Amino acid sequence: MPPATVIVLGAGIVGASIAYHLARQGMAVTVLEQAGPGSGVTAHSFAWINPHGAFPAAARALRSQALADYRRLQQELPDLQIRWSGALCYDAAEGAASPLEPLPGGSAQWIDRARIAELEPHLQPLPEQARYAPDEGSLDPVAATRALLQGARDLGAQVFEQSPGLGLCVENRRVIGVATATGVVRAEHLVLATGCWTPALLQPLGIHLPVQASPSILIRVDAPPGLVKTLISNNQLEIREAADGRLLLAEDYLDADGPRGPQAIAQQAMASLRRAFRGAESITLRSVEVGQRPMPQDQLPIIGRCASYPGLYLAVMHAGVTLAPTVGRLIAQELALGQDCAELAGCRPARFA
Repeated sequence: MPPATVIVLGAGIVGASIAYHLARQGMAVTVLEQAGPGSGVTAHSFAWINPHGAFPAAARALRSQALADYRRLQQELPDLQIRWSGALCYDAAEGAASPLEPLPGGSAQWIDRARIAELEPHLQPLPEQARYAPDEGSLDPVAATRALLQGARDLGAQVFEQSPGLGLCVENRRVIGVATATGVVRAEHLVLATGCWTPALLQPLGIHLPVQASPSILIRVDAPPGLVKTLISNNQLEIREAADGRLLLAEDYLDADGPRGPQAIAQQAMASLRRAFRGAESITLRSVEVGQRPMPQDQLPIIGRCASYPGLYLAVMHAGVTLAPTVGRLIAQELALGQDCAELAGCRPARFA
């Protein structure tokens, strides 16, 4: 029997992981990407692999598996580089840790000022305590996306860049493929990993998907190597060192321009960085980027088959970098093996029916 065919529309880190895991299960995979791999929201991600923090309880089963799945992927894909720096979380104003509760089985721990100084020798002033998660890390999200796609290619998948999907093709209320500039690409299954574009693709089918674009700011800074050792998250800064030695800062988006716009926020972040680290006087601003995160109305991922249109499978979520390896593995189990995964029970599209 020939392998089942599947199209993955969208080659961000989520789509790339889905394609890789489907190919590992022996499916005939075609990836269609409108631009280049990871060129959408993936490119603007702070890329913190973070299973802890504030999020809906129904997502806990997914997030709790993220670290193990990333460790597995590192064994399977030698080109996948992850910086397991650990993460420090605390309240910079009060000098206390943020109220973040470790997940069951996690290794997050409370540490005192002396231990913080060992981990971050340039940090000033030192908080009294912090929540330290030594098993958390970060990655270059575009490089990780390319590594996943190469892994999929090595297993027989076809990846087509600069190939936008112009619309979904339906016969007898079954989705049978995607219209492209060169014709219709057909498959038994179509997985939409298209982020903020997903509602527009579904609208002609009469499907309303409550997903909004949630902007965020990513700031790149030239700084002395080793200025920041771990990943730091507090109420003033979210900062880490990138693979190229630059610093990355994540900030909330407030306004398009003016005193609350991205450029103004970047200057405020630079000032905070200079105050927070000895040796940061010489830092310079490299770039300010705004990314559009796909944010479901209830902040839970939307993952699963679309009951009203057989052949259609949705994969839309925030925290795509953290969830990508686990979501890819579970979706492959559902489509290739016909298994319903309990971890995805709270994420089904049917909850919006």
